[in-house]
Amino acid sequence: MNIKATLFCVLGIIWGTIALAMFTSFVQEILFNGAHYTNASTSIVIFSGFFTFLAAIAAGHVSRILGKTYTFIIPWMISNLIIMETVFLIFFGNTNDPIWYTVVGGCGLILGIWIGYHFLEIKDSFVTGSEYYSKEKV
Repeated sequence: MNIKATLFCVLGIIWGTIALAMFTSFVQEILFNGAHYTNASTSIVIFSGFFTFLAAIAAGHVSRILGKTYTFIIPWMISNLIIMETVFLIFFGNTNDPIWYTVVGGCGLILGIWIGYHFLEIKDSFVTGSEYYSKEKV
């Protein structure tokens, strides 16, 4: 990777993480008024989880657009930041939710980041009818 590609990669990581924080905060705090497992109905928990997943997809897409270069480093770094945050929340007791709920939420964010990051390739594979991973790309 040259210096320009490296700078765009760092830009994708930074802005992807900022977008993830902004989008998930908007969903969880503004749309669903701070919905948590312990203080919300089942339907609110399901809808807030779904829209948080969509927010992660949008953040992954933002990181791909701003990163410009197709590399696995960008979603991998954002995924590691999500893992570190989840571990921090669990071990330092900063959440009142059950551990399984926090872990599932973190896994949903990671999955959303990867889907959003690869959205363009997935969309193109449906349009062209070609395989997402072909032997030429590997």
